[in-house]
Amino acid sequence: MEQLLYKALPLLFLLFSSVIFGQEIEANKGSYGIDEANKIIVWHVAELDSVLLENKTISSIKFDASFIISDTDKPLSYSEANKVTKVDSYVLYISKLPLVHITLDDSTINSENKIAGSFTYFNDDTYLKSSIGIRHRGNLSLSFSKKSFDLEFWTDSISKEKKDVKFNGLRSDDDWILDAMFNEPLRLRSYVSTKLWLTIHQPYYLEKEPEAKSGFGVKFVDVFKNNHYYGVYQFSESIDRKQLKLKKNVDKSINGELYKANSYHGGPDFTKAPKYRSIFPHWAGFRIEYPFIDYEADWQHLSKFVNLVVNGTDTAFINGIEREVKLSNVIDYYLFINTVRATDNLGKNYYLAKYNKNEPYFFVAWDLDGVMGIIQVGKREAISKDILGNGLFNRLIKLNPNGYNAKLKARWLDLRSNAFSNEELLSKIDEVYTKFTEEKIYEREQLIWKNTLNDISNEAHYKYLTSWLNERMTNLDAYFMSL
Repeated sequence: MEQLLYKALPLLFLLFSSVIFGQEIEANKGSYGIDEANKIIVWHVAELDSVLLENKTISSIKFDASFIISDTDKPLSYSEANKVTKVDSYVLYISKLPLVHITLDDSTINSENKIAGSFTYFNDDTYLKSSIGIRHRGNLSLSFSKKSFDLEFWTDSISKEKKDVKFNGLRSDDDWILDAMFNEPLRLRSYVSTKLWLTIHQPYYLEKEPEAKSGFGVKFVDVFKNNHYYGVYQFSESIDRKQLKLKKNVDKSINGELYKANSYHGGPDFTKAPKYRSIFPHWAGFRIEYPFIDYEADWQHLSKFVNLVVNGTDTAFINGIEREVKLSNVIDYYLFINTVRATDNLGKNYYLAKYNKNEPYFFVAWDLDGVMGIIQVGKREAISKDILGNGLFNRLIKLNPNGYNAKLKARWLDLRSNAFSNEELLSKIDEVYTKFTEEKIYEREQLIWKNTLNDISNEAHYKYLTSWLNERMTNLDAYFMSL
């Protein structure tokens, strides 16, 4: 008994001293996570300077209990971890990123069916709590230890009725994605590439649909899973009819259409055009997303487009291609894919959409992880000279319908003067890399998850990326200027 009392005296003294000499501040509900196994606390504070201005002598923080700040002479900071104590010592990271908690049954979660779980979100002073359906997502990524998740927001776990949820800067919807980015050593390539596509391309029908987006919005969040810190995630919108503002079908009359390039079976890379049967939601590697009426797909228009590219005569292709696909969109997508060298986004991992009947198809970028000098498993592929293409892109350049190559070259030059300039591209990379470094996001992420290629530092990964990008742009300049 005397020994226990002796051990407790230092902590009692600290608690007593903090009452006399310092202030205790209380963290908002949902704004923090405590990982007891790894002794990590992540606390979201949007405006730390304001907190410090209002509280001059902070000696403890009330989370689920009081935690004593070990070094009160060192101010709380985004840029430096603090040690705090509640019997045991913890590392406290103060974060500007929104904080997400997901709770689920690890023994039953799978990649096929959504199971019931719970979700909380805290950003600035916004706190949201909801029931969700959750499953693992991905194909190759299912083999990674840090999992990605598909989320569907529910009114409750019994009725499982869907409900839309709005997040700051993103849309209101029921479907969301938590992307682990485990195969990307710097955790920034997908984010930068996704933002880049939204920067360079807008829907051609934007005047008719001012809320339409050409892709999907993303933001970074800190995630706790079952009260264990799970690292930084990319929180993403989904691609669907509502996101693109495609026209709804009226009864069985089809207006807007949406297909996902889902697998390498020849359709998405425009090398095969097999016969179709409308009773199936899949055809030639495409999966129908909208509309699926009375459990039937209508592949008539998409198969006509693919057939023209694969089997059409040169004359038929030249005369008919602009009726089938929006060439200004094709040019942007082709230049974008080559700039970030998205090798997995030519015969898979994109969407084809049609705004309305009698309108052309257009490409929507998706799933941009194996880009900028790495491939899908996260390994480096230091190729900077190749030109990516598929059956459609290559045939357009070869046959040059209506001066296509001149338009391609002109658009390249236009983009190189702004969004695709080396300075602009590197500034977007630097912005995330600097934030992740200075705000200790890399530090806490790598306490839990080691970098792909563990023996290489963040600085070395960054140097490789920037060097690769400079070489890539030089080589692309030479190619497009030669058209």
